[in-house]
Amino acid sequence: MAITDTSIEEKKGEIITLKRSENNYYLMGNKICLRPLLAHDINQKYLSWLNDAEVTEYVEAGKFPTTKKELEEFYKDIKKSKTDVIFAIVTKRNDLHIGNVKISRINWIHRFADMGIIIGDKKYWGRGYGEEVCRLLLDYAFNRLNLNKVLLGSHAPHMSAIKTFQKVGFKIEGRNRKMLMLNGKYVDRIIMGILQSEYIKNTCKITKKPAKRKTVS
Repeated sequence: MAITDTSIEEKKGEIITLKRSENNYYLMGNKICLRPLLAHDINQKYLSWLNDAEVTEYVEAGKFPTTKKELEEFYKDIKKSKTDVIFAIVTKRNDLHIGNVKISRINWIHRFADMGIIIGDKKYWGRGYGEEVCRLLLDYAFNRLNLNKVLLGSHAPHMSAIKTFQKVGFKIEGRNRKMLMLNGKYVDRIIMGILQSEYIKNTCKITKKPAKRKTVS
């Protein structure tokens, strides 16, 4: 799905801006921005992420070798899709493309969708970028697309990701036993979800300012 919105919105207490600029930024956070995935992003760097076993350890991509042609076809297909939205994750400091995040399989009748994220540049692992990306994407999903629910799945041993998802409001809803193959062993798949009402409640908690204390003279 193409991103063509030209409006600017700001939320109190959150540095989240919807915009179109010379850099094609669409959602802006403290350290990163989300912009449409562009044709020039389909390059050797992106291809190297998909063929790096460490980067793709916990995602479906990378189970088979990916070619440049296959990556180009993926780009063409997702740009035409009416049920998928993909963003490039770029750093605000130097406009570096470090990964992608998407909302996929959007059900426009029942208002739910899946979320997926990959940070391919390993220099940016463990620095809070994933959490910020999730918050930006959830804001887009609930406040722009008016979805009622966002879902995702995670390998049970991937505790750092699960904790990040819980931190932004996802709740564990179920477990598929021994469903995923990981390093030669079958592991459980953790199903997580967050409702629009829960997101709004969590956002209110974050942005609510503490009451001023009265001074006694």
